[in-house]
Amino acid sequence: MTERPLRIGFLTPEYPTEAFTGGIGSYVRQMAHALAELGHSSFVLLCGSSEEGLTWDGPVPIYRIKAAGLAPRLPWPLGRGPSLLFARALARVASELDLDLLEAPEWGGLTAFLNLIKPQKLRVVVRLHTCSAIIRNVNKSHPASMRERLDCRERDWAEKRSILTADAVTAVSKAIGEETKKALRLPRADFEVVPNSVNDSAFTPAGNREEAGNPVVLFIGRLEWRKGPDLLIRAMQAVLKGHPDLLVQLAGMDTRTGPGNTSMKSHLDSLLPDHARSHVNFCGHLAPPQLEEVLRRATVCVFPSRYEGLPMVCLEAMAHGKAIVTTDLPGFCELISDGENGMIVREEDPDSLASALEKLLSDDKLRRRLGSAARETARSQFHGAVVAKSMLQVYRAAMTGAELHGRNGSDTHQGSR
Repeated sequence: MTERPLRIGFLTPEYPTEAFTGGIGSYVRQMAHALAELGHSSFVLLCGSSEEGLTWDGPVPIYRIKAAGLAPRLPWPLGRGPSLLFARALARVASELDLDLLEAPEWGGLTAFLNLIKPQKLRVVVRLHTCSAIIRNVNKSHPASMRERLDCRERDWAEKRSILTADAVTAVSKAIGEETKKALRLPRADFEVVPNSVNDSAFTPAGNREEAGNPVVLFIGRLEWRKGPDLLIRAMQAVLKGHPDLLVQLAGMDTRTGPGNTSMKSHLDSLLPDHARSHVNFCGHLAPPQLEEVLRRATVCVFPSRYEGLPMVCLEAMAHGKAIVTTDLPGFCELISDGENGMIVREEDPDSLASALEKLLSDDKLRRRLGSAARETARSQFHGAVVAKSMLQVYRAAMTGAELHGRNGSDTHQGSR
């Protein structure tokens, strides 16, 4: 018997076609389009917008949602942030769209109160990307004032409640699920590991993977402590000795995660000796077409992170057939096998990073082999159609109350390692 198509909403604070986006927004776009291609109805519910309205991203409608009236001025948990009034606005939209299922990130605890007033048939799936407590710990960003401490407690409480009240919980990787349970002291362990994905649009045709004339090492991600851009800046100074025409591009917005909560971009700039400044290009945040262009022309893509869940940008670089260098974090190790489809270096080790970059920049054959293998991994294990089918198992189980085989952090995604 053919199962009926589902009406699925994706609640998100960001989306690639709507100004700034990060990994959550990129994931939502990939999954919404993949499910639409499989015949389901996908809706994006974009929160945090200053006004309501409807736009379209191809076949996917984008509804801007907010709590109306005085809600933003009222204290939490009544009005501000992931509040009771926001939950009411969310329940109204879910009812109007006749949603079967709503997926939301744990970030911000957007569905913390939805279980109190949601439509009877609606099922809620919360996806673990990286919770606030983990990011604060990795970035060593500790609240200084009483107000900041209260804000952190409110956010952690909302994120924890959104997870505990969900009908199902997925995690981008086994590592992120375990870390979230630890950071938020979660009693539940029934999350399903379903990785992030890449769709056809991310796969550059094999004959179109152009590299720039001079070698380009590309970093994609926020200029943030946990992403490790400072490690790349330190490593590149050794690589320049053998590759004096090297260009390092850093594509991502600045953050205040430098020493003393200062600008990370300013901190990175201070690490550069005068002779190296002309070899570094801070691109800032790039829109999807611009990001596509820099990815296409990159020689090597590097992700020197101190912490990651399952990074979308790494998957996109793999889909482009690029040679990848990552640190030995569990999230990366679920994507990359050292020497097979990329290179893995020790965390917090600029010398190890420099050695890997030097090896790839000096060996065209190795670079092409690893890039091709990375592309095949992305296509066979993390393609949107493959991952969407795994996610549909989670959705339908949530709707029926059934249990999947992947409890306590085991995979439901058949293609993942």
